[in-house]
Amino acid sequence: MKTYDMNSAEYQAGQSDFEASRLGSYHVNQAVPGSAEQQQAFDQLFGDRLPADSTIWGPLQVDRVNHLSIGHHVFINHDLTTVALGGIFIEDNVQIAPNVSLITANHDINQMNILNTAPIRIQANAWVGTNVTILPGVTIGTGAIVGAGAVVTKDVPAHTVAVGNPAKVIKKLTRN
Repeated sequence: MKTYDMNSAEYQAGQSDFEASRLGSYHVNQAVPGSAEQQQAFDQLFGDRLPADSTIWGPLQVDRVNHLSIGHHVFINHDLTTVALGGIFIEDNVQIAPNVSLITANHDINQMNILNTAPIRIQANAWVGTNVTILPGVTIGTGAIVGAGAVVTKDVPAHTVAVGNPAKVIKKLTRN
């Protein structure tokens, strides 16, 4: 876990990435879906962080694209929201449904200007259902499924299904 004082020089130095990411998200969201203009906006926002064989649909809200890593053959449906200060790592062949929030920071309850951050990791072949919120420090294991509407506060082991608020494992998957 890394802690930031929002008034510190270190935190303030990262605000340019925050602002550039917000502006890039705005340009993606204002373009006609699937248009050359939108593709150019995606390219400007993500640069080389989005492999050509991965797809993201707008609209989206990415706050710190430099803290986001996306693998190959990833599909992210519309309305992704990130608070990426703690780092978000999405491995190969991940599927993310609409309206997913990946939140890597939380305010300290005693000092609201303090942010406690921890990375989110979504391992290969995982599937994150619609309206899921994943909170700081969570790893979604290889081949795991997170059901619609779940709020994930703890790691989801590989090859399991987790649902609910807070998310709980309800099934172990067996794959051929």
